[in-house]
Amino acid sequence: MNGTIIGYDPGGNASHGLACVRYQGGRVVNVEVSTHDNVYSVLAAVARVPDVVAIGVDTLTCWSTGPSGWRPADRWLKERYPQITNSVSAANSLFGAMGLNGMAVLIRLRELLPDLLISETHPKVLCLELFNEKYDYKNRRDEMDRFLNGLMGCSVTTVNDHEWDALISVYAVHSGLTGRWKRDLHVLNLKSNEELIFPCGVTNYWWP
Repeated sequence: MNGTIIGYDPGGNASHGLACVRYQGGRVVNVEVSTHDNVYSVLAAVARVPDVVAIGVDTLTCWSTGPSGWRPADRWLKERYPQITNSVSAANSLFGAMGLNGMAVLIRLRELLPDLLISETHPKVLCLELFNEKYDYKNRRDEMDRFLNGLMGCSVTTVNDHEWDALISVYAVHSGLTGRWKRDLHVLNLKSNEELIFPCGVTNYWWP
């Protein structure tokens, strides 16, 4: 594939992680990671990036009308990874950065880029799935950087967990786009008392 994939981790003030990875012929040719103060800064940075084809974001890309906002994807992850069950929460229990900042970016980007592909990510659970280790950026930053760089075939150093989360979100999207990951958690069966609402249009949730 050719083009740029964005990774975004919507933290609170001064904690918005952004990764911009450009691919040419399927290989990484340029990587930029940064931390931003707010959503406005993130959108301004993305607007300067050419050939954006997709974004992976650590946020809810759809909502559920079921009890507590639980979605099929959340239930599946919670059951599959019991050792980190606290990392998967009902939507109704999440705080503003997760529920509002991420969706604000997605809605605005879809307005600007109607063909933009969007995939939800969950870096903390992906860390366990891909590295067979629990997420511990504070104590294992260098190791986590090296492992992720090896998967992506690039060399980049992150300065905080928000940047790392954004970078692995890019890897997740690329894996879905290229067909390495074929599972989409947003197409799991719904219960009779719920439906999914997609405020920013159709999204994916590619998973290994």
